[in-house]
Amino acid sequence: MWEAITDPLVRLGELLVANGPKFLATLVILLGGWLVCRAVRLVLVRGLRIARLDLVAEKAGIESFLKKGGLKQDSVDLLGALVYWIGIIVLLIIVMKVWNIEVGLSTTLVPFLPRIFVSLVILILGLYLAAFVGDLVRTAAANAEMMYAPLLGQILRYILVIFVVLTALQQLGIETELISKGFLLILASLCLGFGLAIGLGAKDLVGKRLDEWIKKIEEENRKQP
Repeated sequence: MWEAITDPLVRLGELLVANGPKFLATLVILLGGWLVCRAVRLVLVRGLRIARLDLVAEKAGIESFLKKGGLKQDSVDLLGALVYWIGIIVLLIIVMKVWNIEVGLSTTLVPFLPRIFVSLVILILGLYLAAFVGDLVRTAAANAEMMYAPLLGQILRYILVIFVVLTALQQLGIETELISKGFLLILASLCLGFGLAIGLGAKDLVGKRLDEWIKKIEEENRKQP
């Protein structure tokens, strides 16, 4: 009876003695890695908020899209959570390596991490660029007294956001060629229709301006001796 109780304890003690360094290394890796992951997420979220990425995402329509999906977190918090959990997965893979546990995940995920990082960089910088170009076009159109200047800037911003998302997906290895071709076809059709609408709608105005210009030239010629 006593042997049934003491034998497992003895084996556990032998296991702890034999693998003491591994247990200690595991505790240090888990605790230290968890603290690092939390710190990185905190710094990343605060840095992105200081850079006003949340406002850029709101202008791009990402925040409203997330709210419609029932998510309470905004885009900045989601990016922070994504980086945090990627760090946790890497941490677990390191622990498995310490214990010589081979998993297929370590051979497929670790080489994929640089792609994820580059895709995040492309997405963040692309959203900034889309917001900047959209505001620049809107301001230039407003200064030129063009109609629908805000709408023009917003349309251009959405187009750039779509291109940025497709580029980020391609970086992840996701095939987007069919989607890109379809989007370009739709964009070309919209541009053609928009150009025809402007041309047909402005033909009377253009004709009127030409008549005024011709009459002005004729009057100047008559005044000359």
